[in-house]
Amino acid sequence: MNSWIKNINLEGDRTIWGVVLALSLFSILVVYSTAGWYFLFNHIIKLLLGLLAMYVVHKIKFKYFSKLGQLAYFLSLGLLILVFIIGVSVNGASRWLQIAGQQFQPSDVAKLAILIYMARQISKQRDYLDNLKDLVWYVLGPLLLVCALILPNNFSTAALVFINGLVLMFVGKIRIKFIAGIIGVAFVGALTIYSAAKFTPLGVKIMPRSATWVSRIDSFFIDAEGDEQTKDYQQTQALVAIQNGEIIGRGPGKSMQRSILPYSSSDFIYAIIIEEYGLFGGVMALLFYLILLFRAIRISLRIESVFGSLVVVGLMFSVVFQAIINMLVSVAVLPVTGQTLPLISLGGTSIVFTCIAIGIVLSISRDSTDRSYEKA
Repeated sequence: MNSWIKNINLEGDRTIWGVVLALSLFSILVVYSTAGWYFLFNHIIKLLLGLLAMYVVHKIKFKYFSKLGQLAYFLSLGLLILVFIIGVSVNGASRWLQIAGQQFQPSDVAKLAILIYMARQISKQRDYLDNLKDLVWYVLGPLLLVCALILPNNFSTAALVFINGLVLMFVGKIRIKFIAGIIGVAFVGALTIYSAAKFTPLGVKIMPRSATWVSRIDSFFIDAEGDEQTKDYQQTQALVAIQNGEIIGRGPGKSMQRSILPYSSSDFIYAIIIEEYGLFGGVMALLFYLILLFRAIRISLRIESVFGSLVVVGLMFSVVFQAIINMLVSVAVLPVTGQTLPLISLGGTSIVFTCIAIGIVLSISRDSTDRSYEKA
């Protein structure tokens, strides 16, 4: 694999290239099994576009991502606001914009842009971030603004973006007492939203999607108490698929649950992986994502650029964390979130943005000594 990568002039961390290509090829098998030829063709097109974007991005000098991230951040704010005005509603949620016949979620742009923007702010303003006022102005404020714009239509994505931002702040050596305080306030805020949606009509009027959040949370915890009548149907069928898989799986293309389990090609594709490839296949998929995170940490430790180090950890953590969330939902450890399995779930524009994020990591891994971003 390494020699083949070298021959086609792919630069950066070869292990990351190998894992991404392996996951992409594996996704073709699983998507074909769960969705059939028609959707497989669309998936392959998005996958190829994503890999092309990753190749192009990894050739860009990483010092340019500081300014590009700043531009992308303000662009994402505009797109998130536009969703409220002309957004396309799917399954009761207005999360998509349609341009030239293609739909995409601005939140995909935002969760990539905010991490790069925060990395820029932390690296450039790190001498001033011991002050809570400056921390809020330069770092926390932009993060909360993005989360607030995503939250009304997509609680799980807003939560993931918020957690990714906190991890980046921790890696950026922001004071632990500040981070702990932010977590405390966020917990109280989430509890307030939940209570308002569950016990008063006001919460649902302000955030119509909050009724869905309450339903998922309630069904999950009631399920944990063993009430068979109120179990979440998706997670029940996912657990049946996992049980069918046992240790070695039923074999590629032999899933029994793929036509029964809702969103078997996207949100719950991990359950089908275990059904067809067994516990061994599920563990291997998890291992591949952990390898990506491990390689990113190694890259961040050896580069001299503060900005580069923060971007590498922030972006790769966001990809791997989303993968782990998807897996935990499939095995009924967490409530249903609607988060896809990066690089494997049925293709959408999210594949392209995931590939762009990994392309940035590869760009940074190409040059571990470039500090010229400081002058960008």
